[in-house]
Amino acid sequence: MTFLETERLLFRTHRTEDEADFIRMQTDPQVRRYVGGQAWSLEKAKNRFRNEYLGRPTETYGLWATILKEDGKYIGCCGLRAAAEGTAAYLGYFLARSHWGRGFASEASRAFIDLAFERLELIRLWADVEQGHAVSEHILRKFGFRYVRREEIAGRGRVILFYELSKAEWDHGMRTWH
Repeated sequence: MTFLETERLLFRTHRTEDEADFIRMQTDPQVRRYVGGQAWSLEKAKNRFRNEYLGRPTETYGLWATILKEDGKYIGCCGLRAAAEGTAAYLGYFLARSHWGRGFASEASRAFIDLAFERLELIRLWADVEQGHAVSEHILRKFGFRYVRREEIAGRGRVILFYELSKAEWDHGMRTWH
């Protein structure tokens, strides 16, 4: 099921043929560096894909398989996670390292921000990023997210930075962000 499309990407439910690329991405230490710090083991990646991603999502919220239109290749997963507060959601994305630096994270972020505010009529989006992940911080700031707080994860040496974007801020800045 195709859920959403942009100029270069489409977002759909995860399929069996995505498994190898998903596993390659989640076992890559560079991809996982800022999302938990450790690459997943092959077994963990297989189990997570088969039990938590395959056939999902089926509705609005979740991390959608992100497919490059030009060749049909799985390049990551992006989407919104529902928040306890029904008028907000969390933006998230993972992209395979071979597809970094080509604007795909920005393109996906823009699509899901538009979805959140225009179609879902949410009033707020949140995102979190591990301190030091300068590229993700740049993407969030580029779209008007503002830093709101930090949280240190005891015993793990990790610091998570929290960002927020309101619909009003998006509407105000949307004309100037690319």
